[in-house]
Amino acid sequence: MKKTTVVSIALLTAALLSACGTSKPAEGEKEAAQTESKTSAASSSKEASTAQDTPKSAGASSGSGEVLNPNIAVESEGNVEVVYTNKAPGYTHNMNGFKVSVDEYQIVKVTGMNKRVASIPFQDQTDGYVVTAKVTIDNAAGKAMYYNNMYRIQLSKATDYIPNDGSATFVRKEDRLKSKQETETSKFAAGEKVTGLLSFTLTNEQFESLKTVKPKFVIEDGAADNSEAKDSFKGNAVFDFFYSEEQKKQVESEPKFYPDRLTTDNMADKKMIFEKTGIGETKQIGDLKVTLDGVQYAEIVPTAANQARFKNFGENGIVAVTVKLLLDNQSDKTVSLSLTSSKLRVDQDRGTALSEGMVEPNHPRELAPGSQGEKYHVFLFRKDEFGLFKSFQMEFGPVVDADAKRLFKEETATFTLPR
Repeated sequence: MKKTTVVSIALLTAALLSACGTSKPAEGEKEAAQTESKTSAASSSKEASTAQDTPKSAGASSGSGEVLNPNIAVESEGNVEVVYTNKAPGYTHNMNGFKVSVDEYQIVKVTGMNKRVASIPFQDQTDGYVVTAKVTIDNAAGKAMYYNNMYRIQLSKATDYIPNDGSATFVRKEDRLKSKQETETSKFAAGEKVTGLLSFTLTNEQFESLKTVKPKFVIEDGAADNSEAKDSFKGNAVFDFFYSEEQKKQVESEPKFYPDRLTTDNMADKKMIFEKTGIGETKQIGDLKVTLDGVQYAEIVPTAANQARFKNFGENGIVAVTVKLLLDNQSDKTVSLSLTSSKLRVDQDRGTALSEGMVEPNHPRELAPGSQGEKYHVFLFRKDEFGLFKSFQMEFGPVVDADAKRLFKEETATFTLPR
């Protein structure tokens, strides 16, 4: 029995690598997605950054009230109906002092719009939807910073998303998000705080597709102190995107899953099996403190666009084990979080599963000397095999640097995961 199960685990690892290997590397997917998004906005990015003042609005409750962006009716020459307003989304991204926050957003349905306006963003349909977001940039980084103001509504995979409208078709020039002190495109002065509007356009089909996944609102990374984006901040901020009060209540009533890519990229829907948070068990690897903070076990169902990734797991279901680690780098060496892996020992000597980087967060990729950070490791199992396992011991490391050189005398840290 023991020998048979070891072979099964080995085949499982091979199947996982084969399944996920059919897709592009995680970083490549992100770059492809960002390239597509940024290319669509490039021709008009300068015009889209000419804000002066932000319109004052009392906002609206779900499905009624004042229109946040009256210019939609002016530009579209159509009828505008408020679908949903979120007055306190709580979307914030702090990029080393350069802070971006979405203060409010509103979804409206537009009918009977001018065919000229509808030709490109709405694929010649004269009905569609516009999302307007009121965004504040607060540059507390202590120096002038560059930021391209890239945001997206994420659908079913890394390259399936709706970017903000780079040409700002429905936003008046005086309402767009731009520095009031700097004239250079995408540059914000030290200490400057500005608020403006940006918009997204959705066809009827795209709006309906929101209901088939758990859509996310993404504030992209990229803040830098130079126009070439050298050494820019890496790591997007991802949030649940609400499109109705009903859906908001449903999402908020569900368990809060760790932000692995199964969750943030809508690769799969999760159903919690068991979780344990606030564990607080700490081990030392040289001058690196490693703390087991929590673990979640969840049954996953791949979304329609991602089913091919997991086809080698069969028809009996898949279980994801996501482990959260807290790291404190007290050494003088930079630790590569993207290259440092873990393995899970099953029932002492029954078998071993490797952490699956393809479904783990892309960032942060490194942990500088004196810095603290988080690392999530994900292990995937066939559901029928997972039910046979009694215990898991996770071995973190050996830790490596950006050149894959092993650090701290190749020491590792081992934690027994609660079940």
